[in-house]
Amino acid sequence: MKRSGVVGSNEAIIDLASPKQWNAVKLPLRMAMLEVITASGGTTARELADVMCKPASLVHYHLKILASSGIVKGHSVQGRHGRVFETSGRRLVVVHDGKSKMQVQRARQLMLARLDYSMALLQEKVGDDSLQAMSHFESLTRSEHKEVIKHFEQVDRILARARRRRRRQELSDQRATSHVLFAVESIKDVVPPMPRIEVRTRG
Repeated sequence: MKRSGVVGSNEAIIDLASPKQWNAVKLPLRMAMLEVITASGGTTARELADVMCKPASLVHYHLKILASSGIVKGHSVQGRHGRVFETSGRRLVVVHDGKSKMQVQRARQLMLARLDYSMALLQEKVGDDSLQAMSHFESLTRSEHKEVIKHFEQVDRILARARRRRRRQELSDQRATSHVLFAVESIKDVVPPMPRIEVRTRG
């Protein structure tokens, strides 16, 4: 198994079998920080604090934990003020053993924590009432669900088609195989990045 820091591809691997790496990433804020670090190719603590809208002292604290786990490395770069922290790749990937109950639970906990963190960021900026008002809650068939994933920018047209389809159907055909919750809102204030997590089984 290739660990973080020694990956041959352009991926930064986090292994949930490692207690040290798990403890480092189980906090959603650190996952969000890692998202910025991997996407940017390297950032200083002060630059990261600016992007995350967090105090520099807090970012320093979390960077130390990430560095001690081996997920990020800090080094000096000519022309940059402060150490530059980077990962081994430009994509963040979390791997786990699908046969390990503990690792599967960790992966599930990581995803749920990310969702809670992301929703909290949205609600902080737009408020519960606004978030509810700008959301569409619509029933979709399985094929329509796949289409939304593939063509996210066409979601409004797909939802309108689903409504027309249901108007033509009998009551017994109204059972949906999935639902989509879609929300887009422009806000005035800067919002820290939300952690994007790709979780895959070790293979």
